[in-house]
Amino acid sequence: MLVIVFVVIHLSLSANFIQKIGARDASLITALYIYSAMQRASILAINNQPYDPVLRESDAYMDNMLKRYQTDRTYTDAHIQINWIDTQWKYFKTIITKNHAPTEINNNLYSHIDRYWKTLSQIIENQIERSPFSKMIALHIIIAVIFIAFIFFSIRRYILSNSDVIKNYDPLTQIYNSRMFYRLLAQEIAKSSRYDRSTSLVIFDIDFFRRINDFFGHKVGDDALEQIATLVNQNIRKSDFFCRVGGETFAVIAPETDIQQSIILSEKIRKLISGNNFKTVGRITVSLGVSQAKKKETPETLYKRANERLLIAKKKGRNRTVAKS
Repeated sequence: MLVIVFVVIHLSLSANFIQKIGARDASLITALYIYSAMQRASILAINNQPYDPVLRESDAYMDNMLKRYQTDRTYTDAHIQINWIDTQWKYFKTIITKNHAPTEINNNLYSHIDRYWKTLSQIIENQIERSPFSKMIALHIIIAVIFIAFIFFSIRRYILSNSDVIKNYDPLTQIYNSRMFYRLLAQEIAKSSRYDRSTSLVIFDIDFFRRINDFFGHKVGDDALEQIATLVNQNIRKSDFFCRVGGETFAVIAPETDIQQSIILSEKIRKLISGNNFKTVGRITVSLGVSQAKKKETPETLYKRANERLLIAKKKGRNRTVAKS
């Protein structure tokens, strides 16, 4: 939010200064306009928002300025500077349209803005004696460039710090995804074998979930998944690992838990969900399969055994726990 506010204020101030500069500062106006366009397009690209309107608007502006200074050579310096700005702008468009990964946009645009700053510095030096607003604009640009550097640095840190979150968590329910599920399950099975401790797996599936999607729509179905995930996550142990393994199927990896204890856990989850009144859809039930890990077992075989029991629970009428094949 602070970034957006700063950008809005910055663009407003830039527009206000630009309106007060006379014709002799046309090259500086163009430089600031294109600099502002680079800012807006960069922020939109980094946030995966459409930036084509900014490019088209700025292309039209540059075309007008080029035509003006190709025919009017009164200001030779301005003609040279406008062509320099056009070159920088075309290179910027090449970077932003051919690089879509956040880290590539970050690195390439940051490097280009640094080079573009050198062009702006040269323009400011040429205009500083002729324009009463040049000092104010120069300070404004310096602050903006420093802030842009801060934005890119912050984005880089954010991407690095959240890469694990993106890879390991389900974006809808905010619990572990299937990729992390198999990693955690393998980890707990290994601990179970090494220290001769029990580890169990509870798998549950929402009964008649397709009917919810067909009748209420996928948005309501997604809301139901989120509510169930939140409800279960708040009522299991902190040592348990709660995962969404696919679609409407969830799993709880329960360390230090034998088959009898996992049945109790499974029934707790079943009653918790069936006794809850969900928004829009009302009552929801789940079917559950439970299995305890064997020594030197693989995550795939443990999951398969628990899933077989889940299917038996569905065949027996749903809304129940099955712990035997």
